[in-house]
Amino acid sequence: MEKEKRSKITRITISGYKSISPELPQSVALGDINIVIGANGAGKSNFVSFFKMLNFMMTGELQTYVGRNGFAEDLLYFGSKKTQLIKASLEFKNEKKYTNVYTFSLVKTIQDSLIFSEEIIETNGKQFPLAGGQKESFLISPDANYKNEQVVKLILSRCRAFQFHDTSDNSYIRAYSDLSNDHWLTNNAGNLATILYRLKTATDFFPYYRRIVQFVQRVLPQLNDFYLEPQKNNPEKISLRWLQKGYPEYIMGPEQLSDGSIRFIALATLFLQPPELLPNVIIIDEPELGLHPQAVDILVTMMKMASQHTQIIAATQSARLLNNFGVNDIIVAEMNRQKNATEFKRLSEKELDSWLEDYSLSELWEKNILGGQP
Repeated sequence: MEKEKRSKITRITISGYKSISPELPQSVALGDINIVIGANGAGKSNFVSFFKMLNFMMTGELQTYVGRNGFAEDLLYFGSKKTQLIKASLEFKNEKKYTNVYTFSLVKTIQDSLIFSEEIIETNGKQFPLAGGQKESFLISPDANYKNEQVVKLILSRCRAFQFHDTSDNSYIRAYSDLSNDHWLTNNAGNLATILYRLKTATDFFPYYRRIVQFVQRVLPQLNDFYLEPQKNNPEKISLRWLQKGYPEYIMGPEQLSDGSIRFIALATLFLQPPELLPNVIIIDEPELGLHPQAVDILVTMMKMASQHTQIIAATQSARLLNNFGVNDIIVAEMNRQKNATEFKRLSEKELDSWLEDYSLSELWEKNILGGQP
């Protein structure tokens, strides 16, 4: 899908969710690339996890998300005695400046779960209330058949959060995956081999497969190619096997890839896949984790390539990654100690212009000129 045909999230407003106070709601403008920095505990991961909650909402699994994350008391800012509602709105615009705003509120039940107290779509200034009191979003119900409802659902269902941190021996990323699970890369890259197999065997997608291999070879030079064949005794399963240069007769398995290598393969597949397979928005937490410094530079190149077709929101602690982006790409997360709540701010290129003549962004971050320090 071409960039100009996509609807972008231009602004997100959140209140009452985790460290974001209902008394200090946060409204954040979003661009094509959004790099979120901040100290540990400042709220970066909470921002990312909000988009994970949206993922679950658009598959009818809000209650699963709530149960896996400590139930309502841990999702509401300082619990239900302090906060009654989680409220959020997302503004979308397409190339014709056609605007949709989706607003929803979640309230705690006596079972310590969350239900919708309201859902509203606003289209070019006109509001359309959807429903209230339901356990799952009205947008995924059979009754959501109006065009505006379908448009918002489609956009939100293509906002996907990823995290490739688990590369242990028993992780999904190293296991066999189902060949039928080839629609999109899953949030933990558990179907990585399946997606690469699809790209390698589809004529239209093969150039993207070759590009992925070439980028991986820059980090893993011993890789000749991936060996992607279904399992002989179970042809519906496939694993991430590969061939080493100079040893074409020896097939290597995923257990012979380091943690950093297998993470980079997942990142390359995510960011370099065909534009029509990319999500509308990619949300990823600390993508640089476990990567060699030079691999971080290559990761930045891949992110910038993908941003021609999708929006990217990435939380990071990496000074090297930060230095590869511009002032306008940065969102700083800070903990307001007086109000005990997270604040997000965009940096001003004009205010930092004189500083940037002598210092890099990471140096300004270390000096606490940007904020986002403990």
